[in-house]
Amino acid sequence: MTLLPIALRGKILQKKHLKDIQLSVSGKLLLMQVLKEFDLPLSLSNLEYHTHHRPFFKAGFDFNIAHSGNMVICCGTTNGKVGADIERIQPINFNNYTDYFTGNEWQNILNSDDPTNAFLNFWTRKEAVLKAAGTGFFTPLQEIDVTDDILNYDNCTYYLHQLTLHNAYQCHIAATVEQDISTIAVKHL
Repeated sequence: MTLLPIALRGKILQKKHLKDIQLSVSGKLLLMQVLKEFDLPLSLSNLEYHTHHRPFFKAGFDFNIAHSGNMVICCGTTNGKVGADIERIQPINFNNYTDYFTGNEWQNILNSDDPTNAFLNFWTRKEAVLKAAGTGFFTPLQEIDVTDDILNYDNCTYYLHQLTLHNAYQCHIAATVEQDISTIAVKHL
């Protein structure tokens, strides 16, 4: 924790659960590693926050951090915007999420051989796009349909990529610049 700026430490320590603190610290440490990989002269003390609490740098570099279960991911780009989401695969009560998906998405989920996995596939796709857009859950989730790998939302085109990190997780990245999935580097710390 001492590697983090004091203001950021204070923000992280406001979290109520130890696991949330650990995941937040891990995400920031991954971000430091990504900045190093990109050889950028940025530090966590340069972080600023948009209206919807999305952290950013003013230096032509975009990033996103996501966590679920015991996994934390961080992605970054010097071209466009990027968002990521990861979710641990576990049983879901679909009745709690009826207003979160379009009719097309629900049809795909309910007709799937594995509805839970299909649900989390659409969920991580949707959340990755909204995190790249910088609006997160401030956007009604039924406003976007993430059935296709390319979609237009809020005057931007988003390209979706699935990452297979572990068989117990669903993970997607959304970017505003089209990339071949082979150019996305995954590093384990």
